[in-house]
This record gives sequence, C-alpha cells and structure tokens, in this order.
Amino acid sequence: MLKEAGYKITPQRLAVIEYLKKGPGHFTANDVYKEIKKTIPTITLATVYNILKAFADVRCINSFDVDGTTWFENEVELHANLMCKVCGNIVDVKIDKGKLLDLLRENSDADFENITLFVRGVCPDCKAKEKQEMASTRPIVH
Repeated sequence: MLKEAGYKITPQRLAVIEYLKKGPGHFTANDVYKEIKKTIPTITLATVYNILKAFADVRCINSFDVDGTTWFENEVELHANLMCKVCGNIVDVKIDKGKLLDLLRENSDADFENITLFVRGVCPDCKAKEKQEMASTRPIVH
C-alpha cells in the first residue's frame, strides 16, 4: 500500500511497521518514538510523527485528535473511540455503519467520506469496578 502511494520503504518506516504489528490498541507518536529509539537512536519524534501521518493518509492506520494530542490506531473500520474519564484508556466501541449513515442522511443532505466518532464516558472495566465497589459497600439488611 505504501509503495503504491509513492513511499519508499526505509529502515525508519520498517521500524514503525514492526511496532504496529505488535498490535497496540491506541498510541501516540511519542509512544512509538520511545520504543523505536531503543533500536534506532538517531530517529526523531518528528520523523515518527511524519511516518504515522503518512500511514494514516493512505489509510493503513487511523488517526484522531483529543485535547491537542493526535492518537493513532490500527483499526481503520468505522467505530467509536471511548475515552474513559476514570482510567484514561481509549476503548473501541463497535457501531453499525449502515445505521449510522442512515441516521446522518436523515439529518443532512451531505455526502460523507470519513467519520470519526469520539466520546467520553466510563469504560466497561471501570463501570464493572464501580458496580462491584457499590455492591460491597451496601449495608446488609436482615
């Protein structure tokens, strides 16, 4: 895909590809930079960011911005990203593309090319922990 888009395969790009193969869910350029710097000490954060941006431009990966930080992810199919207000993790939420497009078309006469959904809330893990904590602190009534 990169070659077809005119990008040469460089050692830096290969290192980023290897990082992506490890399958981290959501990551920043800084996350990738810190890992790759261990094996390629001369690489810069700007280089890593530019590589990730190029990969996103050709839809090898997805990118989205949250509070001034650009996040990247391997998942390129339509889904929502939920940022947990408790633990700070970003969790993928599957959505029905057809239903979403129908809803958008009902409310707009626009043509839609790329949809990025980002929501804040409480992730399933933290919600379960909160529920468990509430259950354990309830007084037992006899």
